[in-house]
Amino acid sequence: MAHLVQKDNSNIIIVIYTGSVDLHERKLAVDEVCELANPPDPVRLLIDVRKIIMNMSLDEQEYFVEYLVEKKELANAKVAVLHNPQSNPNLMIDSFAYIAGYQTVDFDRENDAISWLNGNFK
Repeated sequence: MAHLVQKDNSNIIIVIYTGSVDLHERKLAVDEVCELANPPDPVRLLIDVRKIIMNMSLDEQEYFVEYLVEKKELANAKVAVLHNPQSNPNLMIDSFAYIAGYQTVDFDRENDAISWLNGNFK
């Protein structure tokens, strides 16, 4: 499996992608995240794409965001996307998600992403 989903001690849900990831794999990860969500509490989500090899067309990435939007467990989610400083393979998904109303912020340092998710800076 090219993803790992877990919840840390501060209730941040962490998704780590490694290797080649397609639309099916991304949808599986979303479903696992939804199982860990605790409505009505907003989800705080750390998406680590530092080791991902994106295997999705632009149309699939747009469809994936539509899939996200349908998930009521992810309404009002606060999403930190962790990527390497030189590239963000999740850029199109981030853009589509932002347009759809998600609060997403890109980070290249994990400590900064976690601090932001915990409300330590805006």
